[in-house]
Amino acid sequence: MAQREEYRAAIERDGDGRVQRIDLTAIELEGGSRHIDLNATKAARVAGPLHDLLRAGGVSGRLWSGRAPIDLSQHVGSHAELLLEAVKPLRRADRIDQVADGVAGMSREEAAYWHAKARRPGGLRALRILLTAGRAR
Repeated sequence: MAQREEYRAAIERDGDGRVQRIDLTAIELEGGSRHIDLNATKAARVAGPLHDLLRAGGVSGRLWSGRAPIDLSQHVGSHAELLLEAVKPLRRADRIDQVADGVAGMSREEAAYWHAKARRPGGLRALRILLTAGRAR
């Protein structure tokens, strides 16, 4: 069986159940790891699109709302990683929403393509420009 990257997501909530932090870790085949997290407002803004993406990938509502970290398949984990990486540097709420919705709505193949492109210089910027119709930051 072929080895795959492993992904784990942790969702932290406040006392009212609102998403306060999203943390995603990817364990690479070579043993290294990548880590990305979003806090506060950004986490709250991407919670809906991320939940839609995870639900479409077979993650149950019980896992989403639980406190335990969620183990993700490679394709769902890489799609989630792309979403978080794409919105992390953004500041404007409208752009965060556009990019998050655009990435969450991608097909599996399109997300895999952009995930590979994101590893190259300018890849994430190109994705953001595409999803926001070229509007300036």
